[in-house]
Amino acid sequence: MTAHAEPEYVVDQVQIGKGIRPLAQHGYVIVENGVLELLGSRGRVIDSAPMGRVRASKVRFTGGKTLAMRLNGTRYHVSPKWGDKAGHLVRPGRPHEVERAADELLHLIEAGGGTVG
Repeated sequence: MTAHAEPEYVVDQVQIGKGIRPLAQHGYVIVENGVLELLGSRGRVIDSAPMGRVRASKVRFTGGKTLAMRLNGTRYHVSPKWGDKAGHLVRPGRPHEVERAADELLHLIEAGGGTVG
């Protein structure tokens, strides 16, 4: 019997969009075994790619709180820690936590062989 290892990196409360269309308001970014996955609010895989094939950069007009990411040729806007659930209420994330989570994700992508710019 093998134990299931925890993913290397998990961010919850991620807002994920494609163009102007939202895909997840409370999604997840998971990195496990060198693969980055974008998951929807209910845990469904939106897209995944090996870290070496991920491209990411900060979206300037968001103050560095949103990342433009390209996985498998598809561009996504990803805002880690953007939503903050409090019971049934949803509040905007704390700006310093959102920016820190975006920076951590960029660093992880670069360390995994992805392109950051």
